[in-house]
Amino acid sequence: MRAVVGLIAAVVVGLLLGRITAPTADESGATRPAVTPGPARQVEGVGVGFQRTPDGAALAAASYQRAFADSAVLRPGELRRRIKVVATRAFAPVMLEANAPGAARLRSGAFGEGVRGKVPSAYLGVPVGYRVLSFSSRRAVVQTWGFTLLGNVTSVEATAFFGLSRTVLVWTGGDWKIANTRASFGPTPRLASPRPGGEGLGLIQLTKELRSYGVAP
Repeated sequence: MRAVVGLIAAVVVGLLLGRITAPTADESGATRPAVTPGPARQVEGVGVGFQRTPDGAALAAASYQRAFADSAVLRPGELRRRIKVVATRAFAPVMLEANAPGAARLRSGAFGEGVRGKVPSAYLGVPVGYRVLSFSSRRAVVQTWGFTLLGNVTSVEATAFFGLSRTVLVWTGGDWKIANTRASFGPTPRLASPRPGGEGLGLIQLTKELRSYGVAP
């Protein structure tokens, strides 16, 4: 895969965040919330606080990727703040250098103009699948595949960018941090939506009205 650190430069994927769990019953018959692999809280718009498990690592990679499929990263300084949260101290400047030009292009182009003009816009990641390639208590490698949707209701036709990423995470400071990541476009499936169908639905408006599913490993 082509070496592209982060996901803004390639406009690739933001995947898997959240977890659907049901309460569990203890021996007394009382219910208690199920333990989840994370995230436990939000910092600078990023879900953080993951368990030191394969599920925790997979969800950390997804949470961090999804944090960059967000129009908020076009605000001054926001990209740097989020990278500081998700990346190791050594990798953060590398990740910022690779992603800043892509964020700048989005900010200065028609999409960024639309966001600043309060035009209804969509910039979000949609999960499809993942696999944990390797795992230890100190290091995990997670591969993810999905797409990013980008567009608005006036000047930028909504487009889906499929992408595959490979993220190396290390356990430091009580959480998983990105130590390296590589991404590439594709594989992109052939689209075969029957016509006529749901073309009358406004895609951007639909993304504002629907709620996202939580996705569990």
